[in-house]
Parts: sequence; C-alpha cells; structure tokens
Amino acid sequence: MKIKFFYLLILIFLSASNIFARGNIDFSTETLNGDDIEFSEINKKGPTLVSFWALWCKPCRAEMKHLEKLYKKYSDKGFTIIGINQDSPRSVAKVKSYVSSHKITFPIVTDSNQEIFQMFNGQSIPLTVLFNKDGKIVYKHTGYLPGDEKKIEVELLKTFEKTN
Repeated sequence: MKIKFFYLLILIFLSASNIFARGNIDFSTETLNGDDIEFSEINKKGPTLVSFWALWCKPCRAEMKHLEKLYKKYSDKGFTIIGINQDSPRSVAKVKSYVSSHKITFPIVTDSNQEIFQMFNGQSIPLTVLFNKDGKIVYKHTGYLPGDEKKIEVELLKTFEKTN
C-alpha cells in the first residue's frame, strides 16, 4: 500500500512538473486599473514576462524600474510584462501609489491569496518568468541582483529571433 501511494505521489509531481515545463499556465484577473486581463490572450501578441513582487521586497522594487525600461524598449514589438503583486489586500492603496509614483506602465495585478504564485510553483520573490509567443517558458529566475535585467533582455531577444 505504501509503495502504491509513493508511486501515486511521484506521478502527481511529474504531471504537475510537466504542465509547468510546457508552459500550460493561464489565468484571468483584474489589473489595478480595473481592466480584465487573460494571460493567454496577452501572450498571443508576443513574449510575456510575469514578475512576482511585493513592496516589502527591496530586490523586487529594484527590479521593477529595470523591467519598466525593458517594457518601454520592446512593447512596440509585442512584448508585455505582467507584474503580480504579492502584498496583502490592505496594501492595495500603497501598491497603486507606488506604481503611479514610479511611472510603471505595464499591467499590475494583485495576488494576495497567492493563487497565481502557486500556479507557478513559486517559492520566493522576486520570481521572473519569461514566456515566448507560443506560451513556452524560456527563462525563469528567482531573486534579483543588478545585471539580471541584462540576462532577461538576452533571453527576450532570443525569443524575437526565433519568431522571425
């Protein structure tokens, strides 16, 4: 009985891992501005970067300004970023204020119950995941150090090369 249970757990883990590896992730939610977004619809237009972050996370805030620069540089080519904030529901006003004062123009959503974060098997933030236009994960990184934005840009440029 224990052996069957063990194999069942392995099978469940492998199927969950395969879903994540193939990039079969989709979610619908509302942005801070009140717009409804669906990941799969956004991703059809071009590469999409999903960034999990929080106000209390200093590396997250440092990464956000670099992500905004990438967004401005490549959004005309179909590149989109979805920032997924992990702060508590009580912090939504502070999140809106931060986004406004730092002139972040890509869509920001809140995920205070961490449902979306769990879909991505998130363990810690910042968590950055880049999908190509076909919905496949081409880059995944946890944490942020200065220079990581260059790695993201290199991977982004590779996705543009492969679609041309």
